Amino acid sequence: MSFRIYVLGMLAAYLERLGRGVFCGLCVCCSCTYKDSKFPHDHRSIGTFKGRTGAELDKEITWRRIGDICAAAAPQPKKGGASGSKPKPAARLFADDIEPSDICQGQLGDCWLMSALACLACQQGAIQQIFDTREYTQYGRYKMRLYDGTRKKWRSVTIDDWIPCGADGQPLFAKPNGDEAWVVLLEKACAKFMGGNYAALDGNLMIKALEMLTGDFVCMFRLGDTRDAKSRGKPRTEQRWTRLELSRGPPPKDAAPGDDLRLVYARDEPFDSELMFKSISWELRHGSTIGASNAGGKDTENVHGIVQGHAYALMKADEADGKKFLQLRNPWGTFEWSGPWSDKSPLWDQHPKVKAALDFKAADDGTFWMEYTDFINHFNTLEFCCRSTGFEHVVINIHEEHPCCGPCWGCLEGCARYWLCCLGCKALCCGRHVTQFKRPPAGCCGCIA
Repeated sequence: MSFRIYVLGMLAAYLERLGRGVFCGLCVCCSCTYKDSKFPHDHRSIGTFKGRTGAELDKEITWRRIGDICAAAAPQPKKGGASGSKPKPAARLFADDIEPSDICQGQLGDCWLMSALACLACQQGAIQQIFDTREYTQYGRYKMRLYDGTRKKWRSVTIDDWIPCGADGQPLFAKPNGDEAWVVLLEKACAKFMGGNYAALDGNLMIKALEMLTGDFVCMFRLGDTRDAKSRGKPRTEQRWTRLELSRGPPPKDAAPGDDLRLVYARDEPFDSELMFKSISWELRHGSTIGASNAGGKDTENVHGIVQGHAYALMKADEADGKKFLQLRNPWGTFEWSGPWSDKSPLWDQHPKVKAALDFKAADDGTFWMEYTDFINHFNTLEFCCRSTGFEHVVINIHEEHPCCGPCWGCLEGCARYWLCCLGCKALCCGRHVTQFKRPPAGCCGCIA
């Protein structure tokens, strides 16, 4: 498996570069790059944006290549050489490690998608396995695979690298983090996959995004649901969580992915507050991804910094000094919780043990900690993606920052992690295949990571 993943992966990367150089090099030299005729560079690929459509949008929107956008956004390298010239920064598909801070939502209501990406960015190989094209290409053709839950199969999606921008030259929707292009390109692929335009991404369920990106089992919990009679009339902290699952009938021939999306109530008993926290901790430790939202209100409203009707990524669950804490991230990359245990809260200095246990560091990056009781008072929906893990999530990093020896370096690094850091043993012995939601085991087994 290590030979197949790393050695063959390295050879495939070099062969792909050779193929692009031979077959696409002349086109690139002649400025004749790939353009996707099924996703044209006009209002048809935008849909309805801010109540406008048609030729009116074409006057306001310009299309730029992702390489030009990322090169302008990248940190400018220092001057070097005798001439003192400044080398031009290059765009990359992935730069260094993939992190939640790579994600910044734009002027589109796709927080459900951005939050899902923030969750998956914390898991090794989860984003890379979506991309069949593993590095930036000047030819501008990128191929990805997304899961069609309606037809229960993976579909290949091919896009070009032209991105809609405003008058300032910045992308209207997702924005790149420096010279890193993967978020912007993946958002475009999802727009083509979901309905053929960006407007198709405006509002949906986070579990839909998680299923589309991973193909894994997904479900949702709602707090104090009307089906749970025991929760009625009680404070939020005493209400229980009711589970729902996706249910689909036979899709019509012209159905877009998710057109027949429905939620049905699961047959198991609702979860109380304590069991829900244990389930969150258990699933996060086993590589699952979880989103949180408040189903009411508009995203122009907020309560103590928590945006209403907005999806957040749930990053960590931990206990310290007898208190339960959750770490969340706003896909906007800013605008955080302002209540107890927020970044500016004096409670961190008053409780140094908690600060050390949670490794707290204040930063305006959209990530923040909340005590579990405050979380329940501000969020009423949890969306789970129970990840199946194994060798399919072990991928090679071809290190685009090293143009010539990057794949070779990635092969050596990957083999070292595979054999010396027990990555291979973990994939072989600790992998799991999930087809349904299970409650965390009771007793000491529930404490094993």
